[in-house]
Amino acid sequence: MSIKQKILSRITAMFIVATVMIILIVSLNFREYGVNSATEKAEVMAELVKTGLTSHMVNGTMDQRDFFIDGISNLRDVEDLWVIRGENVVKQYGPPREMEKPRDKVDEAVLLTGKEQVVFEEEASRVKLRVSIPYNVTTKDRVKCITCHNAKVGETLGAVSMVFDISNVRSHGVSTIINILVTSLVAILIVLLVTNGILNPYLELFEGLKNSLRRASKGDFGGAINTSLTDEAGDMVASYDSFLEKLNNIFGEIDRKLRVFVANVEKRDDPLQESIDIVSQLSEIYNFKRAIEQDVTKEDIYQRLAEILKVRGGFINFTFSEIDQTGNELQVVFQEGKEYHCKDIICSDANKCRAKRVGKDVISTDFPHLCPSFESQEKEHLCIPINIGGNVGLVINAVFESKEELEEKRKFIHFIENFANEASPVIESKRLMKILRDSSLKDALTGLYNRRFLDEYVEKLAPQAIRHKHNVGILMIDMDYFKKVNDNYGHDIGDLVLKELSFILREGVRESDLVVRYGGEEFIIILNNIDSEDNMIAVAEKLRIAVEDKIINIGNEKTLKKTISLGASYFPKDTTSIWEAIKFADVALYQAKHTGRNKVVRFTPDLWTGESFNAV
Repeated sequence: MSIKQKILSRITAMFIVATVMIILIVSLNFREYGVNSATEKAEVMAELVKTGLTSHMVNGTMDQRDFFIDGISNLRDVEDLWVIRGENVVKQYGPPREMEKPRDKVDEAVLLTGKEQVVFEEEASRVKLRVSIPYNVTTKDRVKCITCHNAKVGETLGAVSMVFDISNVRSHGVSTIINILVTSLVAILIVLLVTNGILNPYLELFEGLKNSLRRASKGDFGGAINTSLTDEAGDMVASYDSFLEKLNNIFGEIDRKLRVFVANVEKRDDPLQESIDIVSQLSEIYNFKRAIEQDVTKEDIYQRLAEILKVRGGFINFTFSEIDQTGNELQVVFQEGKEYHCKDIICSDANKCRAKRVGKDVISTDFPHLCPSFESQEKEHLCIPINIGGNVGLVINAVFESKEELEEKRKFIHFIENFANEASPVIESKRLMKILRDSSLKDALTGLYNRRFLDEYVEKLAPQAIRHKHNVGILMIDMDYFKKVNDNYGHDIGDLVLKELSFILREGVRESDLVVRYGGEEFIIILNNIDSEDNMIAVAEKLRIAVEDKIINIGNEKTLKKTISLGASYFPKDTTSIWEAIKFADVALYQAKHTGRNKVVRFTPDLWTGESFNAV
């Protein structure tokens, strides 16, 4: 119901209530007026009858009293009139005639109580009023009752009962009520017409204002309110329209500027809520960025990004895969859950990953078997590529149990991208720092760790080995007659030989072991948690034989074979100082080179002549 209908209906209701109240008051007044008039008339007639009967009694003409009573009964509106004798009169003058006996309980009540009785009888066709008035003994009249009657003051000698027809009073009342009702209806119509004419412009203004506010609550501040009013209401509309125009310009500018900071925000029907979402997301992104800038490694950043997916997005199974741009390789660096169905081929050829190749989101529900590298036919997947350093450097892969679950999560794509894009430069920075650190800790030619890294590594290794009671084997290695290679074939061939040696050494030990280029053609191997000295020597012999058997192709159908000499020490058996153990391995290597080369020499105390030797 509109406000206009509400106002008019309430005004009508008020008039109806007022009309009903007036009709009720008039009806009650007419009824009371009819009763009072008839009662007053009855009292007058009763007094007249009393006076007439007293005159007949004094004059001795009581036998003519019926003519007198009949004459009064024929008066207008009097339907019936009769006189009844009381008990005192009956005792004094004998039994009453039939017409003078009490006719009903009303007469009996009057004689018994000496009080006036009034009975109102309303029928469908007419209205009657029965009034019974007692004749009580009094000394105030000129002719005193006690003169003729043996009675005391206050006793009831008799009564006169009358029945009046007051239907005309009701007829007048009904007529009056009809006139009031018709007048009220006409008044209601006139008031409604006048009210409608006066209120209509204001009600239209109200409707326009209501619709404008409804649109404004959803972010639509356009559209002026049209009104024909020129009073204060018209001035208010002009001010309101101006205010809306300013709001429209302000929020439009805010929205444009906010979108500079947050891209791909989900569009909403309510621009205000959309702006709130952007500001909220900006705040989250700002806190996220502050946190990851203080993180040490990429792994810390991936962990925080994973928390965003789990807590905010409700993702259960997902992975982060880094892409090596130089080798075009893909490597999973973070996994949540156990669902990962990408083919192994993408690890060696990242272009097999559709998200990496096209640089756009891949959503399995968009087209059947959209990415051939996704193996599972029962699962659904979503892949989001993230640019790092100008290229796709990270792919977020999420796996879902059903299409419905995937479709429900699609709304978080832009949200995830915003966080991932903010993390992108920080990840790139961490990656470059790692490359820089690796370049300072690794040998550029062989890719092995250098002596600087060894310095940091052994400082941590020694206390851990002692605490956990682990043995460490140390192999110091030197290529035999390497200088001749450079002299005879040049440094390029020398570098090739060193690369081949590095490869053999790296492949000949466990992943937990460390191979270091110590300097020039000299290498050192740290065998972590080696079981025994015999195993250490066995590893050394395996490496020596592998080098000896290796045929190196140096071009122009020429080949080359080289040998190595190895010195070995055992920590902490030989010494509790790790650096001293390295020195002992170097002493043993010196012994191997001076006793024929191409051999393994285990350090023994007799090889050491230094002052700080602490044999065990």
